[in-house]
Amino acid sequence: MSISENTGTSASVPSDNLGKRSVVPQYAATSLYAWICFLFVAVVGLTADLSSKQSAFAHLGYGDGASSYVIIPGILELRTTLNGGAVFGIGKGMSLLFILVSLLAMAFVVYVFMSSDRRHWLMHVALGLILAGAAGNLYDRVFNQGMVRDFIYIMHDWPWIFNVADAMLCIGVPLLILCWIIQTPRHRNLPSK
Repeated sequence: MSISENTGTSASVPSDNLGKRSVVPQYAATSLYAWICFLFVAVVGLTADLSSKQSAFAHLGYGDGASSYVIIPGILELRTTLNGGAVFGIGKGMSLLFILVSLLAMAFVVYVFMSSDRRHWLMHVALGLILAGAAGNLYDRVFNQGMVRDFIYIMHDWPWIFNVADAMLCIGVPLLILCWIIQTPRHRNLPSK
């Protein structure tokens, strides 16, 4: 038996001459549910990032006349700034490189999603978070003169100001690594040629 070309379902197929059977992976690329999960997280995350940036900069302003807003005294504050670098301000002035890296990373995320097992919904959530975070900061770099809008400031021994896209990346990447670590060996198999 083999994968049905019309349904994308899997079946056991003989793996060697001894009659042992192996499971053919069911890829996310063929699963409507997997696509919905992945794209829902990505679209909601991107919308949350862009709308929160717009709102923060519209209400607080930017530059000399900007104000800040304390959410939790001594802990969390909204304070606008523009970041010309990557995470934590590393690589200022290299926006073209960051645009290219973001595009490559987004293409890689889609590839990993499509080749993943359709039952790994937690991996699809992680990939959706990474795609949304990369797309949110890419949008800023392309449409904001290479600068990313940051506004979330944790006041306790944390010198950096960040945004929702950064938070999604900082959650999505470790979550993806965790998914890879805890996968069973059976689900790590790549398709045979």
